[in-house]
Amino acid sequence: MDMLIEKTIDAFKKNKFDAFYAETSSDALDIVKSLIKKGEKVDRGGSLTIKEIGALDYIMNGDFDYKDPYTEQDPQEKERLMKERFFCDTFMCSANAVISDGRLYNEDGICSRVAPMLFGPKQVIVVVGKNKIVNTVEEAKHRVQTIAAPLNAKRLETGTPCTVDGVCHNCKSDKRICCSTVITSFNRIPKRIKVIIVNENLGM
Repeated sequence: MDMLIEKTIDAFKKNKFDAFYAETSSDALDIVKSLIKKGEKVDRGGSLTIKEIGALDYIMNGDFDYKDPYTEQDPQEKERLMKERFFCDTFMCSANAVISDGRLYNEDGICSRVAPMLFGPKQVIVVVGKNKIVNTVEEAKHRVQTIAAPLNAKRLETGTPCTVDGVCHNCKSDKRICCSTVITSFNRIPKRIKVIIVNENLGM
């Protein structure tokens, strides 16, 4: 195991998160499968990482209560489905960055991802690639401003200034996706938040 990954996992455990190491995406999916029970109500945040490891296909095609808000065309129904995720058994997502002292760093637009991470679902599974490990909050913010936010804004076709030059302008656009910053430093509810760190570059 890479020393930085090992240090980060140990730090998460000290902060009372359940932390797991996965050598490959396939190994990460096996861990996810072991944590979710058949028949559970499952939801997920908008995450390339969850898709890349195969977890999205797994919950879409498995024996789970899952309805995808991201394919819903009706705005009111999409909002309803996103609010329902507060009552799910398992919520899966990634993080914009993980700080090596055992903290999760996230910036979000309407907070439909970070809000259920913080409260509601019985279990939260956070899957991150090694490329998202940083050493300080400042590095985490820099990662979001120069990598995660511009690339995700471009993928989502927001038309925000960062999609043009890849630099954060602290814009006032209605489509801005970095409106709220959340740092999760400690897992107060035992066993609730699980962090899986994968020895691959995943997501943005």
